[in-house]
Amino acid sequence: MNAPGRQSRLTDLSPSRKEIALEIPDEEVRREFERILGEYAAKAKLDGFRRGRAPRERVKALFDREIRHDVYDALIPRVLEEELKALGLNPVNVPVLKDLKHEDGQPLRSTAAFEVLPEFDLPDYRSVRVASRKAEVAEADVDRALEELRARAAEFVPVEGRGVREGDYAVVEMQGRDKRTKRLLPVERAVVMAGHAANEPALNEKLEGMTPGEERAFEVSYPKDHANRRVAGKDISYSLKVREVKERRLAPLDDEFAKSLGVEGGLAALRDKVRREILEGRERAVRNETASEVLAGIAEKVALELPESVVEEETLAVLRRTLQAAGGRRVAPEAFEGLRAEARKQAVDHLRNHLILEKIAKKEGLTVTEEELQAEVRSLAQANRVSEAALGDMIRRDERRKEEIRESLLFRKTVDFLVKRAIIS
Repeated sequence: MNAPGRQSRLTDLSPSRKEIALEIPDEEVRREFERILGEYAAKAKLDGFRRGRAPRERVKALFDREIRHDVYDALIPRVLEEELKALGLNPVNVPVLKDLKHEDGQPLRSTAAFEVLPEFDLPDYRSVRVASRKAEVAEADVDRALEELRARAAEFVPVEGRGVREGDYAVVEMQGRDKRTKRLLPVERAVVMAGHAANEPALNEKLEGMTPGEERAFEVSYPKDHANRRVAGKDISYSLKVREVKERRLAPLDDEFAKSLGVEGGLAALRDKVRREILEGRERAVRNETASEVLAGIAEKVALELPESVVEEETLAVLRRTLQAAGGRRVAPEAFEGLRAEARKQAVDHLRNHLILEKIAKKEGLTVTEEELQAEVRSLAQANRVSEAALGDMIRRDERRKEEIRESLLFRKTVDFLVKRAIIS
């Protein structure tokens, strides 16, 4: 205990949930009451008295209820913090106070419920068996990657002497009219790939053969559940005008193409470069899959109850990232429940792995040096195309960000340690 007369009793409700019953002696409560009463007396302005000159007994009589609440609000959290520190406990959530009892001349009693990160025993993590995996690259993989490079480097050139063909890109102007109400819809200007499966079939049909400046009309009957609410369940007649037509032109797959991508040595050197990059990516994927299997093998042998407040917080973070990745698309209520369930599963896995890696790193004495931290900053700067000096200055000013990078490095180092010692079968 941190003060004479105080008493506390810790109750373990579970490995992660605790309660501590506090008993604060009346003498300590009265000292706090007198201190806060003095603050009230210094500020109080009562009829017949100048500010700060009213008798303390008068102030006490008028503000007794408010002063008591201020005493509880100031004293209980302070005593709780001191008791938790003495017990070596670090709550992961804000403790919830309950069962507050106090009468004049009696100790102040209250109970605080809170959660902590649980203690747990590590299994034998040096002998986890995982499946053998090998990263390989076939020539067909290289061919596909080269075709993707050609597609990204394609030129779009104006079409001359013919109309729109499937695969062309047409710059069009469309305006719809509701056939029932005769109301015009806003004019739409867009680039349309002729023949694309996502287009309205009637649009693809009318586009074929059109030349710049030509106009045609078509109609679409939209179902009631169409994604575009503006036209859902309506019959719309469209006027269509082609402004410009371009075709995609791919560069020949030759030495000149390799040179245009900054690769000296021609097409053969480009193929080698692409093969290495694919292999590096697949090796990273193999490493990640192996690491996940190692961690899963350790986790299934660990009895670990995670604090519900931490799980909920991480679940919301995962869910928020998932919804942001959806780009603002509407999520049906039944689908949302599925997303939330998956987010919770990811949160539990992430938190469990985090605690396991943290404990293994500590047990193995793994650390991150300043040189490794600087190398990571340099790598981050290159990946984000920013100045290393500017990023370094920002991280030095933001201690929290620096610790996040250090922790990420430490966990990566711990995962590497586990993967190297896993038994591959």
